[in-house]
Amino acid sequence: MISFYTSLLSRPQASNGTLTTLCRDIPNAESLVLNDSQRLFVSGREGVYELLASPEGSCTTQLVPLAVPGVRMPCMINGLAAHGDYLYLACAHVHQSEHPLVKALLDDVNSVEQTAKGLLQLYVAAFTFRVESWIVRCDLRRTPLAFTQRVAHLPGDVVSAEQRTVSLTDNILANGIAVDSRGESIYVANSVPGVAAAIYRVPADPAGNTRKAMLWCRPAGCRPNGLEVHGNTLYYTGDGTAAAVLGSVPIKGDGSAGTAQVLATSPLHIFDDLATVAEGFVVAQFGDRKGLGAGALHFVSRGGRRLGVLNRQEISKPCAVAVAKGAGQFHAAGDLLIVDKHHGRVLVFAPDEPWRTWLLSPTA
Repeated sequence: MISFYTSLLSRPQASNGTLTTLCRDIPNAESLVLNDSQRLFVSGREGVYELLASPEGSCTTQLVPLAVPGVRMPCMINGLAAHGDYLYLACAHVHQSEHPLVKALLDDVNSVEQTAKGLLQLYVAAFTFRVESWIVRCDLRRTPLAFTQRVAHLPGDVVSAEQRTVSLTDNILANGIAVDSRGESIYVANSVPGVAAAIYRVPADPAGNTRKAMLWCRPAGCRPNGLEVHGNTLYYTGDGTAAAVLGSVPIKGDGSAGTAQVLATSPLHIFDDLATVAEGFVVAQFGDRKGLGAGALHFVSRGGRRLGVLNRQEISKPCAVAVAKGAGQFHAAGDLLIVDKHHGRVLVFAPDEPWRTWLLSPTA
């Protein structure tokens, strides 16, 4: 395990390149994903949007509505993942508004802006009230686009390793999600505060599937947030007791979890999303624990050593990042797509060498 403070001694290189604003005015922007066809989707307070090019070449947004029966609204729109022809979304609902006095005194946390104050309010509510989540999916072959299929309801569809139904009092606040390379399993980060924080595994196909979601791994001392699957390993970012954490969990041949390993820590910081590349990771540091410091993007080796940093005034609170593996409407191969929550916008970073080559290095 490497501390980012220790890696500072190696003087990580600044990541030079061109940073441009792609799209603005996405309230409470949270997550983004590029699918294999380089279609770009971003989630925000009002829902999920596909980012499209107008005839003039500027960025426009097209809402992908959430139309799944049984999903409680308003639902916090959180993590996105894509595999093949499907787009997956995690959303969560805190049942705070069912309490009349609380409803009269406090804003609904399901719609609160996720600033430091808003996140504190959310975590307090998640300690006190029931929280449930849904994984839903959209078929990208259909028009118009919409989330119409329920993949899982959490905790309602969860069973333990002993096949005992988990109590509905076990709160699940679905946040980051990732799909394995075969498109068979979805991994879900439960970012609820306290001992219930964990990673769940959900069967990806909702059609005729009688299997249940499973508690897959509980990384010690960490509330998981961002998730990525690379090969036979799941990588995660999370909020530890005193530091942000980057870690890994082997995916065994039978699908069960191996032993979680911490790759790197960063005292007093908050890690949000991450992207995996052949040589390592790009980690979005949302800021510090006081909510005062600006965030940054870190280029990290497979062993957890910080190699480079992207720290720009225009990047205030980076909460999601994706590496473009091919050219799209707004980007070239090797560009970074970044969500800045503070300004509600999507940015494109075109890195200079050697970082573009590093980001596009083929898998060994």
